Amino acid sequence: MSLKNFLSSKRVLIFNSIIIAMVAGFGIGVVVLGLNGTWSPKSQVYAEEKPIVVPSSVYDMQNTFRQIAKNVLPSIVEVLTVSTDEQAPEMPETPPFDYFFGPQPKANKGPQVLPKTEGLGSGILVQQNGNTVYVLTNNHVVENANKVTVTLYDKRTYQAKIVGTDPRRDLALVSFQAKPGDQPFVLAKLGNSDELEVGDWVLAIGNPLGLDFTVTSGIVSALGRRGGPNDSINIDSYIQTDASINRGNSGGALVNLRGEVIGINTWIASPNGASVGLGFAIPINSAKRPIQDFIKDGAVQYGWLGASVSDLSPEFASQLGVPSKVTGSFIPDIFLNTPADKAGIEPGDFVIKINGRDIKDTPDLVQTVGDLPIDKPATFTLIREGQEITKTVIIEKRNEKEVRSLKLWPGLAVAPLTADIRSQQGLGKDVQGLIVAQVQDRSTADIAGIKPGDVINKINGTPVTTLKEFYRALNASRQVKISFNRQGVELNIGITR
Repeated sequence: MSLKNFLSSKRVLIFNSIIIAMVAGFGIGVVVLGLNGTWSPKSQVYAEEKPIVVPSSVYDMQNTFRQIAKNVLPSIVEVLTVSTDEQAPEMPETPPFDYFFGPQPKANKGPQVLPKTEGLGSGILVQQNGNTVYVLTNNHVVENANKVTVTLYDKRTYQAKIVGTDPRRDLALVSFQAKPGDQPFVLAKLGNSDELEVGDWVLAIGNPLGLDFTVTSGIVSALGRRGGPNDSINIDSYIQTDASINRGNSGGALVNLRGEVIGINTWIASPNGASVGLGFAIPINSAKRPIQDFIKDGAVQYGWLGASVSDLSPEFASQLGVPSKVTGSFIPDIFLNTPADKAGIEPGDFVIKINGRDIKDTPDLVQTVGDLPIDKPATFTLIREGQEITKTVIIEKRNEKEVRSLKLWPGLAVAPLTADIRSQQGLGKDVQGLIVAQVQDRSTADIAGIKPGDVINKINGTPVTTLKEFYRALNASRQVKISFNRQGVELNIGITR
């Protein structure tokens, strides 16, 4: 085919059309891109240059956060711990010779030293006495640590020692010695956590995941939260916040808009171990006295009442004459010769106030009593047989060894015979009284042989079918004769207070 014929053919026409379309498309694309402000070789189109108006209140808040960070960061430290665990060597099965004559000498008899474990947390500079500087942190940050190192915001590093720890509050105090020529230390201002309200702005400051001296913000999401990793022993309620808290924040500060520490960041609730906006801090008011106890005694001194306490169902509260909307805590037993006993508090009393402050529930009572000053009087407002009375109690220091040797009176919990209980226990309507729901180990009732499931029908010959009748009769005399039914057999025992 000749060149002339080829150029006039349809194939060339189609090919040329494609090229023209491509070029046209490219041109259109350039125009569109230029109009869209994405790219143009001849004209640059920028975002609208109209000034953005930021309310002055927003700038004020930003400046507040900046100032808080500047003021508080120098009082926060990084706490690095090193722990080594010793594990006894595994012993082979004991041969008869060892059984009769004792273990024989063996090689490799010492403990096996396991690899070192490092931990990272945060702390707060709270006090300086001479050259000794004190750092408040969590018990779980320094627990079992053989070595503690604190690093300040200005990167100064000190070897620290543990002054005292307290698992019940998850608090610890460590100290280090200032060096000659040291610059002054910035101590944190401790606020009043009782003034907090839900919705208050707070900042969390610490060392999350090793990212030292991190500041996050949020609000107080709730107050008085209970639970946590050590729920079985911890007596504190917590401040809940959505300020981001992660591992490494433990022991760090939760501060208000005045730059005052109002909480010690302690734990998070999370499905994956990372922050999901559910962080919890110990109120700083719960740490103020422990700080001084640590410095003075090396341990927290707890006030002690000398009674067992529990919550009550509305039905039980009604039987004791407690009004439906009144909150507090029930005392089923007392330890003899203790502050409660000496003050005239009796089993069956319901505590509604301490020093004029309402008691919300049993955990609140436990925490309040623990915080009371040792050897000082405290006023307890009680409901007894439907009447409000007051007792003055001289709070004593809790001594675990002494508690185990004291006599618990009476040491049992009773409940009304409801239709459900009668059905479960196979009790006919002819059986009247109160069923024993629980007996405390080594208590007066336990030693006397009373067992759960027994039905107490008389005390000193007086029939008892309600809780009020039971406790009135129990407290009327030091010598108590208890009549009860056990599996259809009527029995009697005597106990002495």
